[in-house]
Amino acid sequence: MKPFADETKQIDILKSRNLLFLDEDKAKRVLMNYGYYEVVNGYKMFLLEDSSTREQYKPGATFEHLTALYELDKSIRNGVIQASLEIELSLRTAIAYTLAEDFGVEQRQYLYYKNFRQGDTIWSDSQPTNERAILLNKLFHLENRNIEPLNHYRTNHGHIPPWILLKESTFGNLKYIFKLLKGPQKDKVISICYGIDISDVTDNLRSLFKDTLYVVNSFRNRAAHSGRIFNFKSTIYKIRYNNTFHNKVEITPAQYRIGLGQSDLYTLSKILDYFDNKKAKINLDVYISYSIKKHCENYKEDLELLANEMNYPLDELKQELKE
Repeated sequence: MKPFADETKQIDILKSRNLLFLDEDKAKRVLMNYGYYEVVNGYKMFLLEDSSTREQYKPGATFEHLTALYELDKSIRNGVIQASLEIELSLRTAIAYTLAEDFGVEQRQYLYYKNFRQGDTIWSDSQPTNERAILLNKLFHLENRNIEPLNHYRTNHGHIPPWILLKESTFGNLKYIFKLLKGPQKDKVISICYGIDISDVTDNLRSLFKDTLYVVNSFRNRAAHSGRIFNFKSTIYKIRYNNTFHNKVEITPAQYRIGLGQSDLYTLSKILDYFDNKKAKINLDVYISYSIKKHCENYKEDLELLANEMNYPLDELKQELKE
């Protein structure tokens, strides 16, 4: 069992590992407010000696540098959350519009089971069911919640239109609604979100949009749980190699095979550029640029490290920091 160590003991441990402190009182407050695990364990890998057989920090490494990396990442994390909220809003609006236009505004119309694909078979309580049944059960449960504005529409209009019902839906549920829509409705949602004519929706764009929802959701979940974000790369979801997308961002098949253009922060920024709602990409890019610029005022040597960890082309990042 790992024994408890208060802030003073934690600082002593770090000092024994060659970490310097410019202000121990401030360091104690940081450790008390954010925790040893979040600040130290989350970012120490960037300041540790590579060749040391035991954990030792590089000469001149400071606790303040660790804290600065933590603050940088926290700021970028906020940008990821803001961007994901914009994508969620766009997706919700597009799905609600499509359901209402194609099927009607009453629940019995737009939640009719034949409007959706069955999806995968799932075993629940030792009984076979499918994704459609599970999704519709969630939406029916949502429909009966005793909250506003659902009560207002139920009482005053006799029905709850999709744009009201889906206000209470999670990003995860919206993702599954899209997954289970049939082809024509999927294409309409994509055309609305991307701001293009439905006739311009290609197989490559269909694939890109589907993958994007999963990658955005992965980043959102990571950010919501305060996980380190600037070098996050989902091991579950990624953008499959896509000629339309990867040619645009100049990532070759060979580069893709070594991990570029799959599920890193740079890829997230680039896939957001396809959305008609430009606030998502703007929010993310502003947070990234501002946070890195501010951090590098004190730690210029970190620029190359950050670019490498985000899979961001260094020259492109430098150019964005100038703008």
